[in-house]
Amino acid sequence: MSLHQFGKFLRSPQFPIFMIVFVDVLGLGIVIPVLPLFAQNQLGASAMQITILTSIFFTAQFFAAPWLGRLSDRVGRRPVLIVSQIGTLTALLMNALAPTMFFLYISRIIDGVTGGNITVAQAYLADVTPEAQRTRGMGLISAAFSLGFIFGPAFGGLLAAQFGPRVPFFAAAVFSVATILLSTFMLPESLTPEKRKHDRAAALHTPKRSQWALLRVPAIALILLVAFGTQFSFFSFQTIFVLWAEKLLFPGESQAYVTQAIAIVMTLIGIFGVITQVWLVGPLVKRFGEVHLTNAGNAMRTLAFALLALLPTLPIALATIPLMAIGGGIALPSLVALLTFVAPPSERGGVIGLNQSANALGSILGPLLAGFLFDTVDPNAPMVAATILMGLTVLVGLKLYRAPITRPETN
Repeated sequence: MSLHQFGKFLRSPQFPIFMIVFVDVLGLGIVIPVLPLFAQNQLGASAMQITILTSIFFTAQFFAAPWLGRLSDRVGRRPVLIVSQIGTLTALLMNALAPTMFFLYISRIIDGVTGGNITVAQAYLADVTPEAQRTRGMGLISAAFSLGFIFGPAFGGLLAAQFGPRVPFFAAAVFSVATILLSTFMLPESLTPEKRKHDRAAALHTPKRSQWALLRVPAIALILLVAFGTQFSFFSFQTIFVLWAEKLLFPGESQAYVTQAIAIVMTLIGIFGVITQVWLVGPLVKRFGEVHLTNAGNAMRTLAFALLALLPTLPIALATIPLMAIGGGIALPSLVALLTFVAPPSERGGVIGLNQSANALGSILGPLLAGFLFDTVDPNAPMVAATILMGLTVLVGLKLYRAPITRPETN
């Protein structure tokens, strides 16, 4: 990105949404390396109980995300985004003060029901980004994620090691307040009343259909199936990764050491993710297109999971970081962009909400499978399952080449 392009980005409506997602993910990154070991060692939770925390969150989001997407189509993106962030703040404070696992479960439900941050942010970017540049626009979400994961885990690991496992939750709550302030004072509404009126008028000339009737559109259904498989496989690995690493990568080490080591690994993933979004996604999508990037990215992550399952050692874990980060960095925004190409403008928020539900369903089943396999079969079994599931997703993704998807011409 040149200096001129960077200056243009700072003046665009994309900048506030980027900062909101970045700060939000920064808070999430602070918590992720801390929560599993906090629940296990301070609250006495098993691996299954820990992974259920993730499943509860995504169960709530599964039902709430399509409604939030539709709501943002009707009332605008900004108010929905603010409310969703207030839910995140409430959940973080409950985590910090939780005396038992019950409080953690309640906090995950609250965060899941109001967790429309990413859904609405994606719809916002779709509103303000021309179709031909939409994959790069959606890449801003991935870039914000990656940048948040550069600083968040390292900061959270340091706080937990120095001040105890509850302090990172309070720190994340402070950052959550910052996102609420950014949304309130810096974010212009992308879906103005005039624009909403225009979209509703255009929708009068198209057949009415329910939210779930969109699943009968073949291209939408296929993209959502790939999205589901991607999340199912990834969360069969991600939710158990800290406990897996404690058992196989760092056996016998202290909680503080493991937390800091995992934070470093996540920070490296974030660095490669930023490199992917800033320098790779734009040229790659222009040359190969979103379908190629979706399948190539998922194939890279299949290889990473397979290496970790076969050779669960620290050098192999470090070697798979580029595969994991680059694979996710090119596949995920490409999938969302493909959805926006096939979705009617008046139903774009709803379709992206459906995508969030497909992701949520995979994120519900993945942790349950991971916790069950970790507790009852073997600590390495979730990694084997993730490899198989991601490989199957790549096979399903090959059907995208025959799907009726019209990509706009780039300039």
